[in-house]
Formats: sequence, C-alpha cells, structure tokens
Amino acid sequence: MQKVGFIGLGIMGAPMVRCLLKSGYLVNIYDRSGLRSEELSKEGAVLQKNPRQVAVFSDVIITMLPNSGIVEEVMFGENGLYEGMSAGKIFIDMGSSDYKSNQQICEWLKEKGAKMLDAPVTGSFKGAQEGTLTIMVGGDSQTFEQVRPILETMGEKIVPVGPVGTADIAKACNQMLFALNIAAVSEVMALAVKAGLDPEVLLSIVNAGSGESYAGRVKMANFVFKRNFKPGFTLQLMAKDVDIALNMGRSLQVPLRLGNLVRENIRIAQNKGYELDDCSCVIRIAEEDSGVVVEPFSHKNREK
Repeated sequence: MQKVGFIGLGIMGAPMVRCLLKSGYLVNIYDRSGLRSEELSKEGAVLQKNPRQVAVFSDVIITMLPNSGIVEEVMFGENGLYEGMSAGKIFIDMGSSDYKSNQQICEWLKEKGAKMLDAPVTGSFKGAQEGTLTIMVGGDSQTFEQVRPILETMGEKIVPVGPVGTADIAKACNQMLFALNIAAVSEVMALAVKAGLDPEVLLSIVNAGSGESYAGRVKMANFVFKRNFKPGFTLQLMAKDVDIALNMGRSLQVPLRLGNLVRENIRIAQNKGYELDDCSCVIRIAEEDSGVVVEPFSHKNREK
C-alpha cells in the first residue's frame, strides 16, 4: 500500500486524513499551525518536521491548502516538498488553486521525474468527514489510475477532466456558480418574506421546479432557516474561490459582470465581520437591505 503525505489540516484536510487512516494508509502529516497535528498523530498519523520530510517518506503527497501562494511556498520554500521529491513520486494538489501555477509546478516536478495531478474537491465539511466528496482530477490517465484508490477513500464521485490545470478551472467555475446561486436565493427569499410568503413554502416549490439549486436545497434548509451559521464552508473561502475565477476571467479577457457583483456582495458581508461564518451568511445582507429575517413562519409562531 502506498505511503501518503498530507499537508494542510484545516476544516477539510483533517477529516480527509481521517478517511485515509480508516482505510489503512500510513499518512505522514505536516501543518504549520500545529492545531490538529497532535490530535491526528494520536489517531495514527505520523507527524513530520517539515514538508521535505513528508515528501521523502511518502509515495503520494497531497496538499489541501488555501491558495496557490501557500502551495508554492510549501513546495519551494526552505525544507520544502521539492527538496524531497524524486522519480516515481506523485504530487496531488487538492485545494482551490490557480491553474497556471499548478501547470508550472507540474513542469518543475518533471525535472525530478515526479508526476502531478490537480484534484480540487467539492462537497463541504460533511462530505470530507464521510468520504463522499466530488473530486475533479487533472493529469494523465496513468498517474490518475495509480492514485485512484487513495482518492476513492476521500471521494464518492471522481471525475477526470483533462490535463493538469483543467480540474482547477472546473473548480473555479463551479465555485463562481455556487456563489451566484446563493446570492440569488438570498435575494429571492428576502423578497418572498417581505411580500408575506413563508420561505419554507417557497423553498418546497423551488426545489421541485426550475429554480432548484444546492444553494437553496442545502444552505437555506440546513443553515439559514435554522439560523445556524457555523461554517461548513466559510465566507472567507468563498471569497478566495470567487477571486480565482475573477482573476482567470481578467487574464482571458472574459467579462464576468455577475461575478463581480457577487464579489462585492461578499465583500460587504466580510466587512460586517461575517468572514469566518458559513457562506450562507450572505443572507444577512439581503435581510438587512429588505428589513426582514428569512425563517419559516412556523418558527415565529412557536416563539409566540
């Protein structure tokens, strides 16, 4: 069985490591913050001193980091992954990264005889816990098949999309659409409440019709209606993903009018202190603008 290295033990990374451990993999870990390292080491992960050691003692090295700048630092900084990479090793970046950055990293790794895949995920914290993430994979098919069993411990749906970088493109597009959806659902729900319609009734209609979306089906029902903004996916991370898509649009001269509007909406929520809340907290902006609270009318009746 391949030895796995894992760097980035955040909200998504830590449960992904647990899935690997439960499947019997030896997992070498490193995390600069150290917040979850000790806990995971007690569960069987092997704590390494730096990224270079993670690479030296692993066959497949995974990063689950916030952005490309941090990935590049972990790869090429002092005692970085690159120093420990050698022929036959496989690097997988599973965070949301810039596709051009990963394509360049892939070229540099070729000089070491190492291979690379970009494999960003979608599916929230719950999906990471349960090993049911959707994983987009960019890279050659032979390398993909070598690590497919590893990816299948963390994901339920594994989708090869093309050469290295294309999975990052797919993730950026998906995240932009999600941000647009949640902003749109928020505005519509606030409108319904202002007009006197129970948002729970509207959601049941929308979910059976052409307006259905993950943002409405999951985020409204499980977060907004329950007034629970404990993060499954933080507003901070949504902002970062939208920025990746907007930067891609600028570099390719593709107008993203709605994308820029939704980024400003997110910025307003960030400035109000909601950055570390679940991204569904953007409903608060629509609520404040409309002077309503989006919750089922039955909740108000119970309070009376």
